[in-house]
Amino acid sequence: MKLRNKFLIIFLFISIIPVIIITAFTYDRYTRLVESQTSQMADNIFEKAEVEANATIANIKHISEIFNFYSEQENSIIEDLKKYTSNHYTSYDILQSNQNISYICKNFIFSFDYINGIFIFTPDGPVLGYGYGNGISIHPSYLPNNDKWYQETLALKGGYYINGISEKDFILNTSPSISFSQALYDVYTHEFLGVLFIDCNPEVFDLSNVNTLPDIAMLAVENQFGHILYSNVNSLKTELTPKNAHVQSTSLDMEGLRLIFAVNYNDLYKDFQFTRTMILAIAIICSLVFFIISVFLSHSITRPITHLSRKMAMRIGQNLETTPKYLERTDEIGILYNEYNRMLETQQKYIENELQSKLITLDSQMKSLEAQINSHFLFNTLESINSIAELEEVESIATMSLALGNMFRYSIKTQSELVTISDELKHVNDYIAIQKIRFEGRFELILNIPPEAYSLKVLKLILQPIVENAFYHGLKYCTCGSCITISLISERENKLIYIDISDDGVGMTEEQLVKLQNRLREKAEFTELGHRNKQSIGLSNIHTRISLYYGEGYGLQIKSMEGIGTTVRIKLPLLQTGKEHVDICTPM
Repeated sequence: MKLRNKFLIIFLFISIIPVIIITAFTYDRYTRLVESQTSQMADNIFEKAEVEANATIANIKHISEIFNFYSEQENSIIEDLKKYTSNHYTSYDILQSNQNISYICKNFIFSFDYINGIFIFTPDGPVLGYGYGNGISIHPSYLPNNDKWYQETLALKGGYYINGISEKDFILNTSPSISFSQALYDVYTHEFLGVLFIDCNPEVFDLSNVNTLPDIAMLAVENQFGHILYSNVNSLKTELTPKNAHVQSTSLDMEGLRLIFAVNYNDLYKDFQFTRTMILAIAIICSLVFFIISVFLSHSITRPITHLSRKMAMRIGQNLETTPKYLERTDEIGILYNEYNRMLETQQKYIENELQSKLITLDSQMKSLEAQINSHFLFNTLESINSIAELEEVESIATMSLALGNMFRYSIKTQSELVTISDELKHVNDYIAIQKIRFEGRFELILNIPPEAYSLKVLKLILQPIVENAFYHGLKYCTCGSCITISLISERENKLIYIDISDDGVGMTEEQLVKLQNRLREKAEFTELGHRNKQSIGLSNIHTRISLYYGEGYGLQIKSMEGIGTTVRIKLPLLQTGKEHVDICTPM
């Protein structure tokens, strides 16, 4: 995946996801708030509706209680009804009873506008009471004994029977109504005295005055048979179910009656749909704006990086090309471009130096090869001289030729560039053996080498040339000194060894020492393959070989005082036996 796409995804996660979370949270909180407020309002409506319905029922019960009231006075309704349990009554009794009951009925009818009429069906047939609404009255020939409502009323033994909204055919000038009926009994003898019949218009349970949410809420009253006595359900657009509505119900104070209240959530949410749509629209707009900003930011941030990556991928030949763009910027991009150009420049210099070093190494190898070729010829010649000297019994010539042969044999060994200090010292001893014969033992070689150091590995052919230099320039062929000392110091904690080659010869003047030290500090340069100059031999050559092989920081250090002597110190890394290579070391 491209870096620009990664940044785009990151920016989108940082910007759009919080918008989605906030929108979801706001949407949920808003929905919950609407539901909570609606629920509180619904509870309030439900409580008021329950109070209102129970108040109507209380009025109905109050009417029936009046007709059930017993008094020892002559005008007691109960006492008056006892006449009609048998045939011991006259037309005048019926007229007088109607007058008494009508007075009470009129009071109730005019007090409660939902009552059409109040009647009493006596056991022996006469119907007492009063009807007001539309001039209603009971049909003169009506006998209720076989009707269902009458039988159900008697079966309830004083309970209330509610006849749902319907037209009662036994009522003159009838219209759809709700009726309440109750069997009346003597309080003391429990003798059946008749049936109280209260006819009411359908608005008896009208709860519209307390229903403040008529478009989304249903208020209904139903009887024990599931017949709806009142409902505003026709105003609802969808059927109410527990899945899409908040439904509450409770029993009213009259047995068999229940109050049902339901809020239609579908219609409720439609009323708040505009606000919800606005929330979603704002979230979508914010997401689009953040998306555009994210695209712009990801492109602006990654454009310099993309340019640099393309620049690195487009090579001219095998070389990378520097770029002048974005160098004036002071941020991380500017630093990156400046460091890129600086890296290319450094790399170019490194390649040039590396090529120079390889050419110098190749030149040294060619010189070594030439020396090996010459050494082969000389070695074979010395073998012949040694054989003749042994035959002629000339011991000095045999010793010198053997020592010189060993030196040539050592110099042409090609197994490895690294040898043990023990091998290097043998090579030095062969050289000293020749010079002692030549100068009749007028000098000596002193070795201060710890026994454990003989197995350490060093670069080949670095001791004998320094010893030879000390013999020729320090001792002046045994005319200005008589001792050469080789000492070794190891620092195992720093992984370094120091080899000191000292003489007690003429030493050097300060000017000579400075000139030689400056020559050692000069960087080795390649001029021409196979080219020879005086600086390519002796101490400078050894120092260059050590620096090229081990790395900068290793090589020769020279101290000298005129008339006292010279010390050449070789600084090398500490290598154990068996290690045939060395990494380029950090300068010490």
